[in-house]
Amino acid sequence: MEIRQAVIEDLITLQQLGRETYRHYFGDLWHNSDELEAFLAHDFGDEEMQSSLQDARYRWIIALEHGNAIGFAKLHFDQPLGIAKGQGAKLCKLYFTPQSRARGAGSRVFAAVEAAARERQQPVLWLDVLQSNLPAIGFYQRQGMHQVIESAYVTETQTTKLWIMKKDIDD
Repeated sequence: MEIRQAVIEDLITLQQLGRETYRHYFGDLWHNSDELEAFLAHDFGDEEMQSSLQDARYRWIIALEHGNAIGFAKLHFDQPLGIAKGQGAKLCKLYFTPQSRARGAGSRVFAAVEAAARERQQPVLWLDVLQSNLPAIGFYQRQGMHQVIESAYVTETQTTKLWIMKKDIDD
């Protein structure tokens, strides 16, 4: 398995993988399909993706197996924890194909994310996770993260409960 920093040439691969994996894991949680499509169009749209792939405040990490992308992470540096105190590197996305789960790729990519945050001297690594996503919460806890505070993602038609989880990483 190869884990490396993604570059602009990975744009289309990341967009396809992001839309497919997001739909697979989270599509059913959306009450309104138009809101889901708008979310995907924004998060994985050309402008958003190109900008973040070329911006030093972000780090995209891609995992490949036999030359095929099986997962990725998106990290955003120097981000305030919102309603929690502090700031650090926000893990915005950590997605894997269903067939690649539970094979150690997530832990390896998480280690690369943590290394990138340390390299950028971020005191904290943090993320939002669905309160209902118990497998993800368990995974993040095994990586040394803990729940800090409750949060929510709000759209016109629904409110989704989240946890903010964090890990202190400054040496």
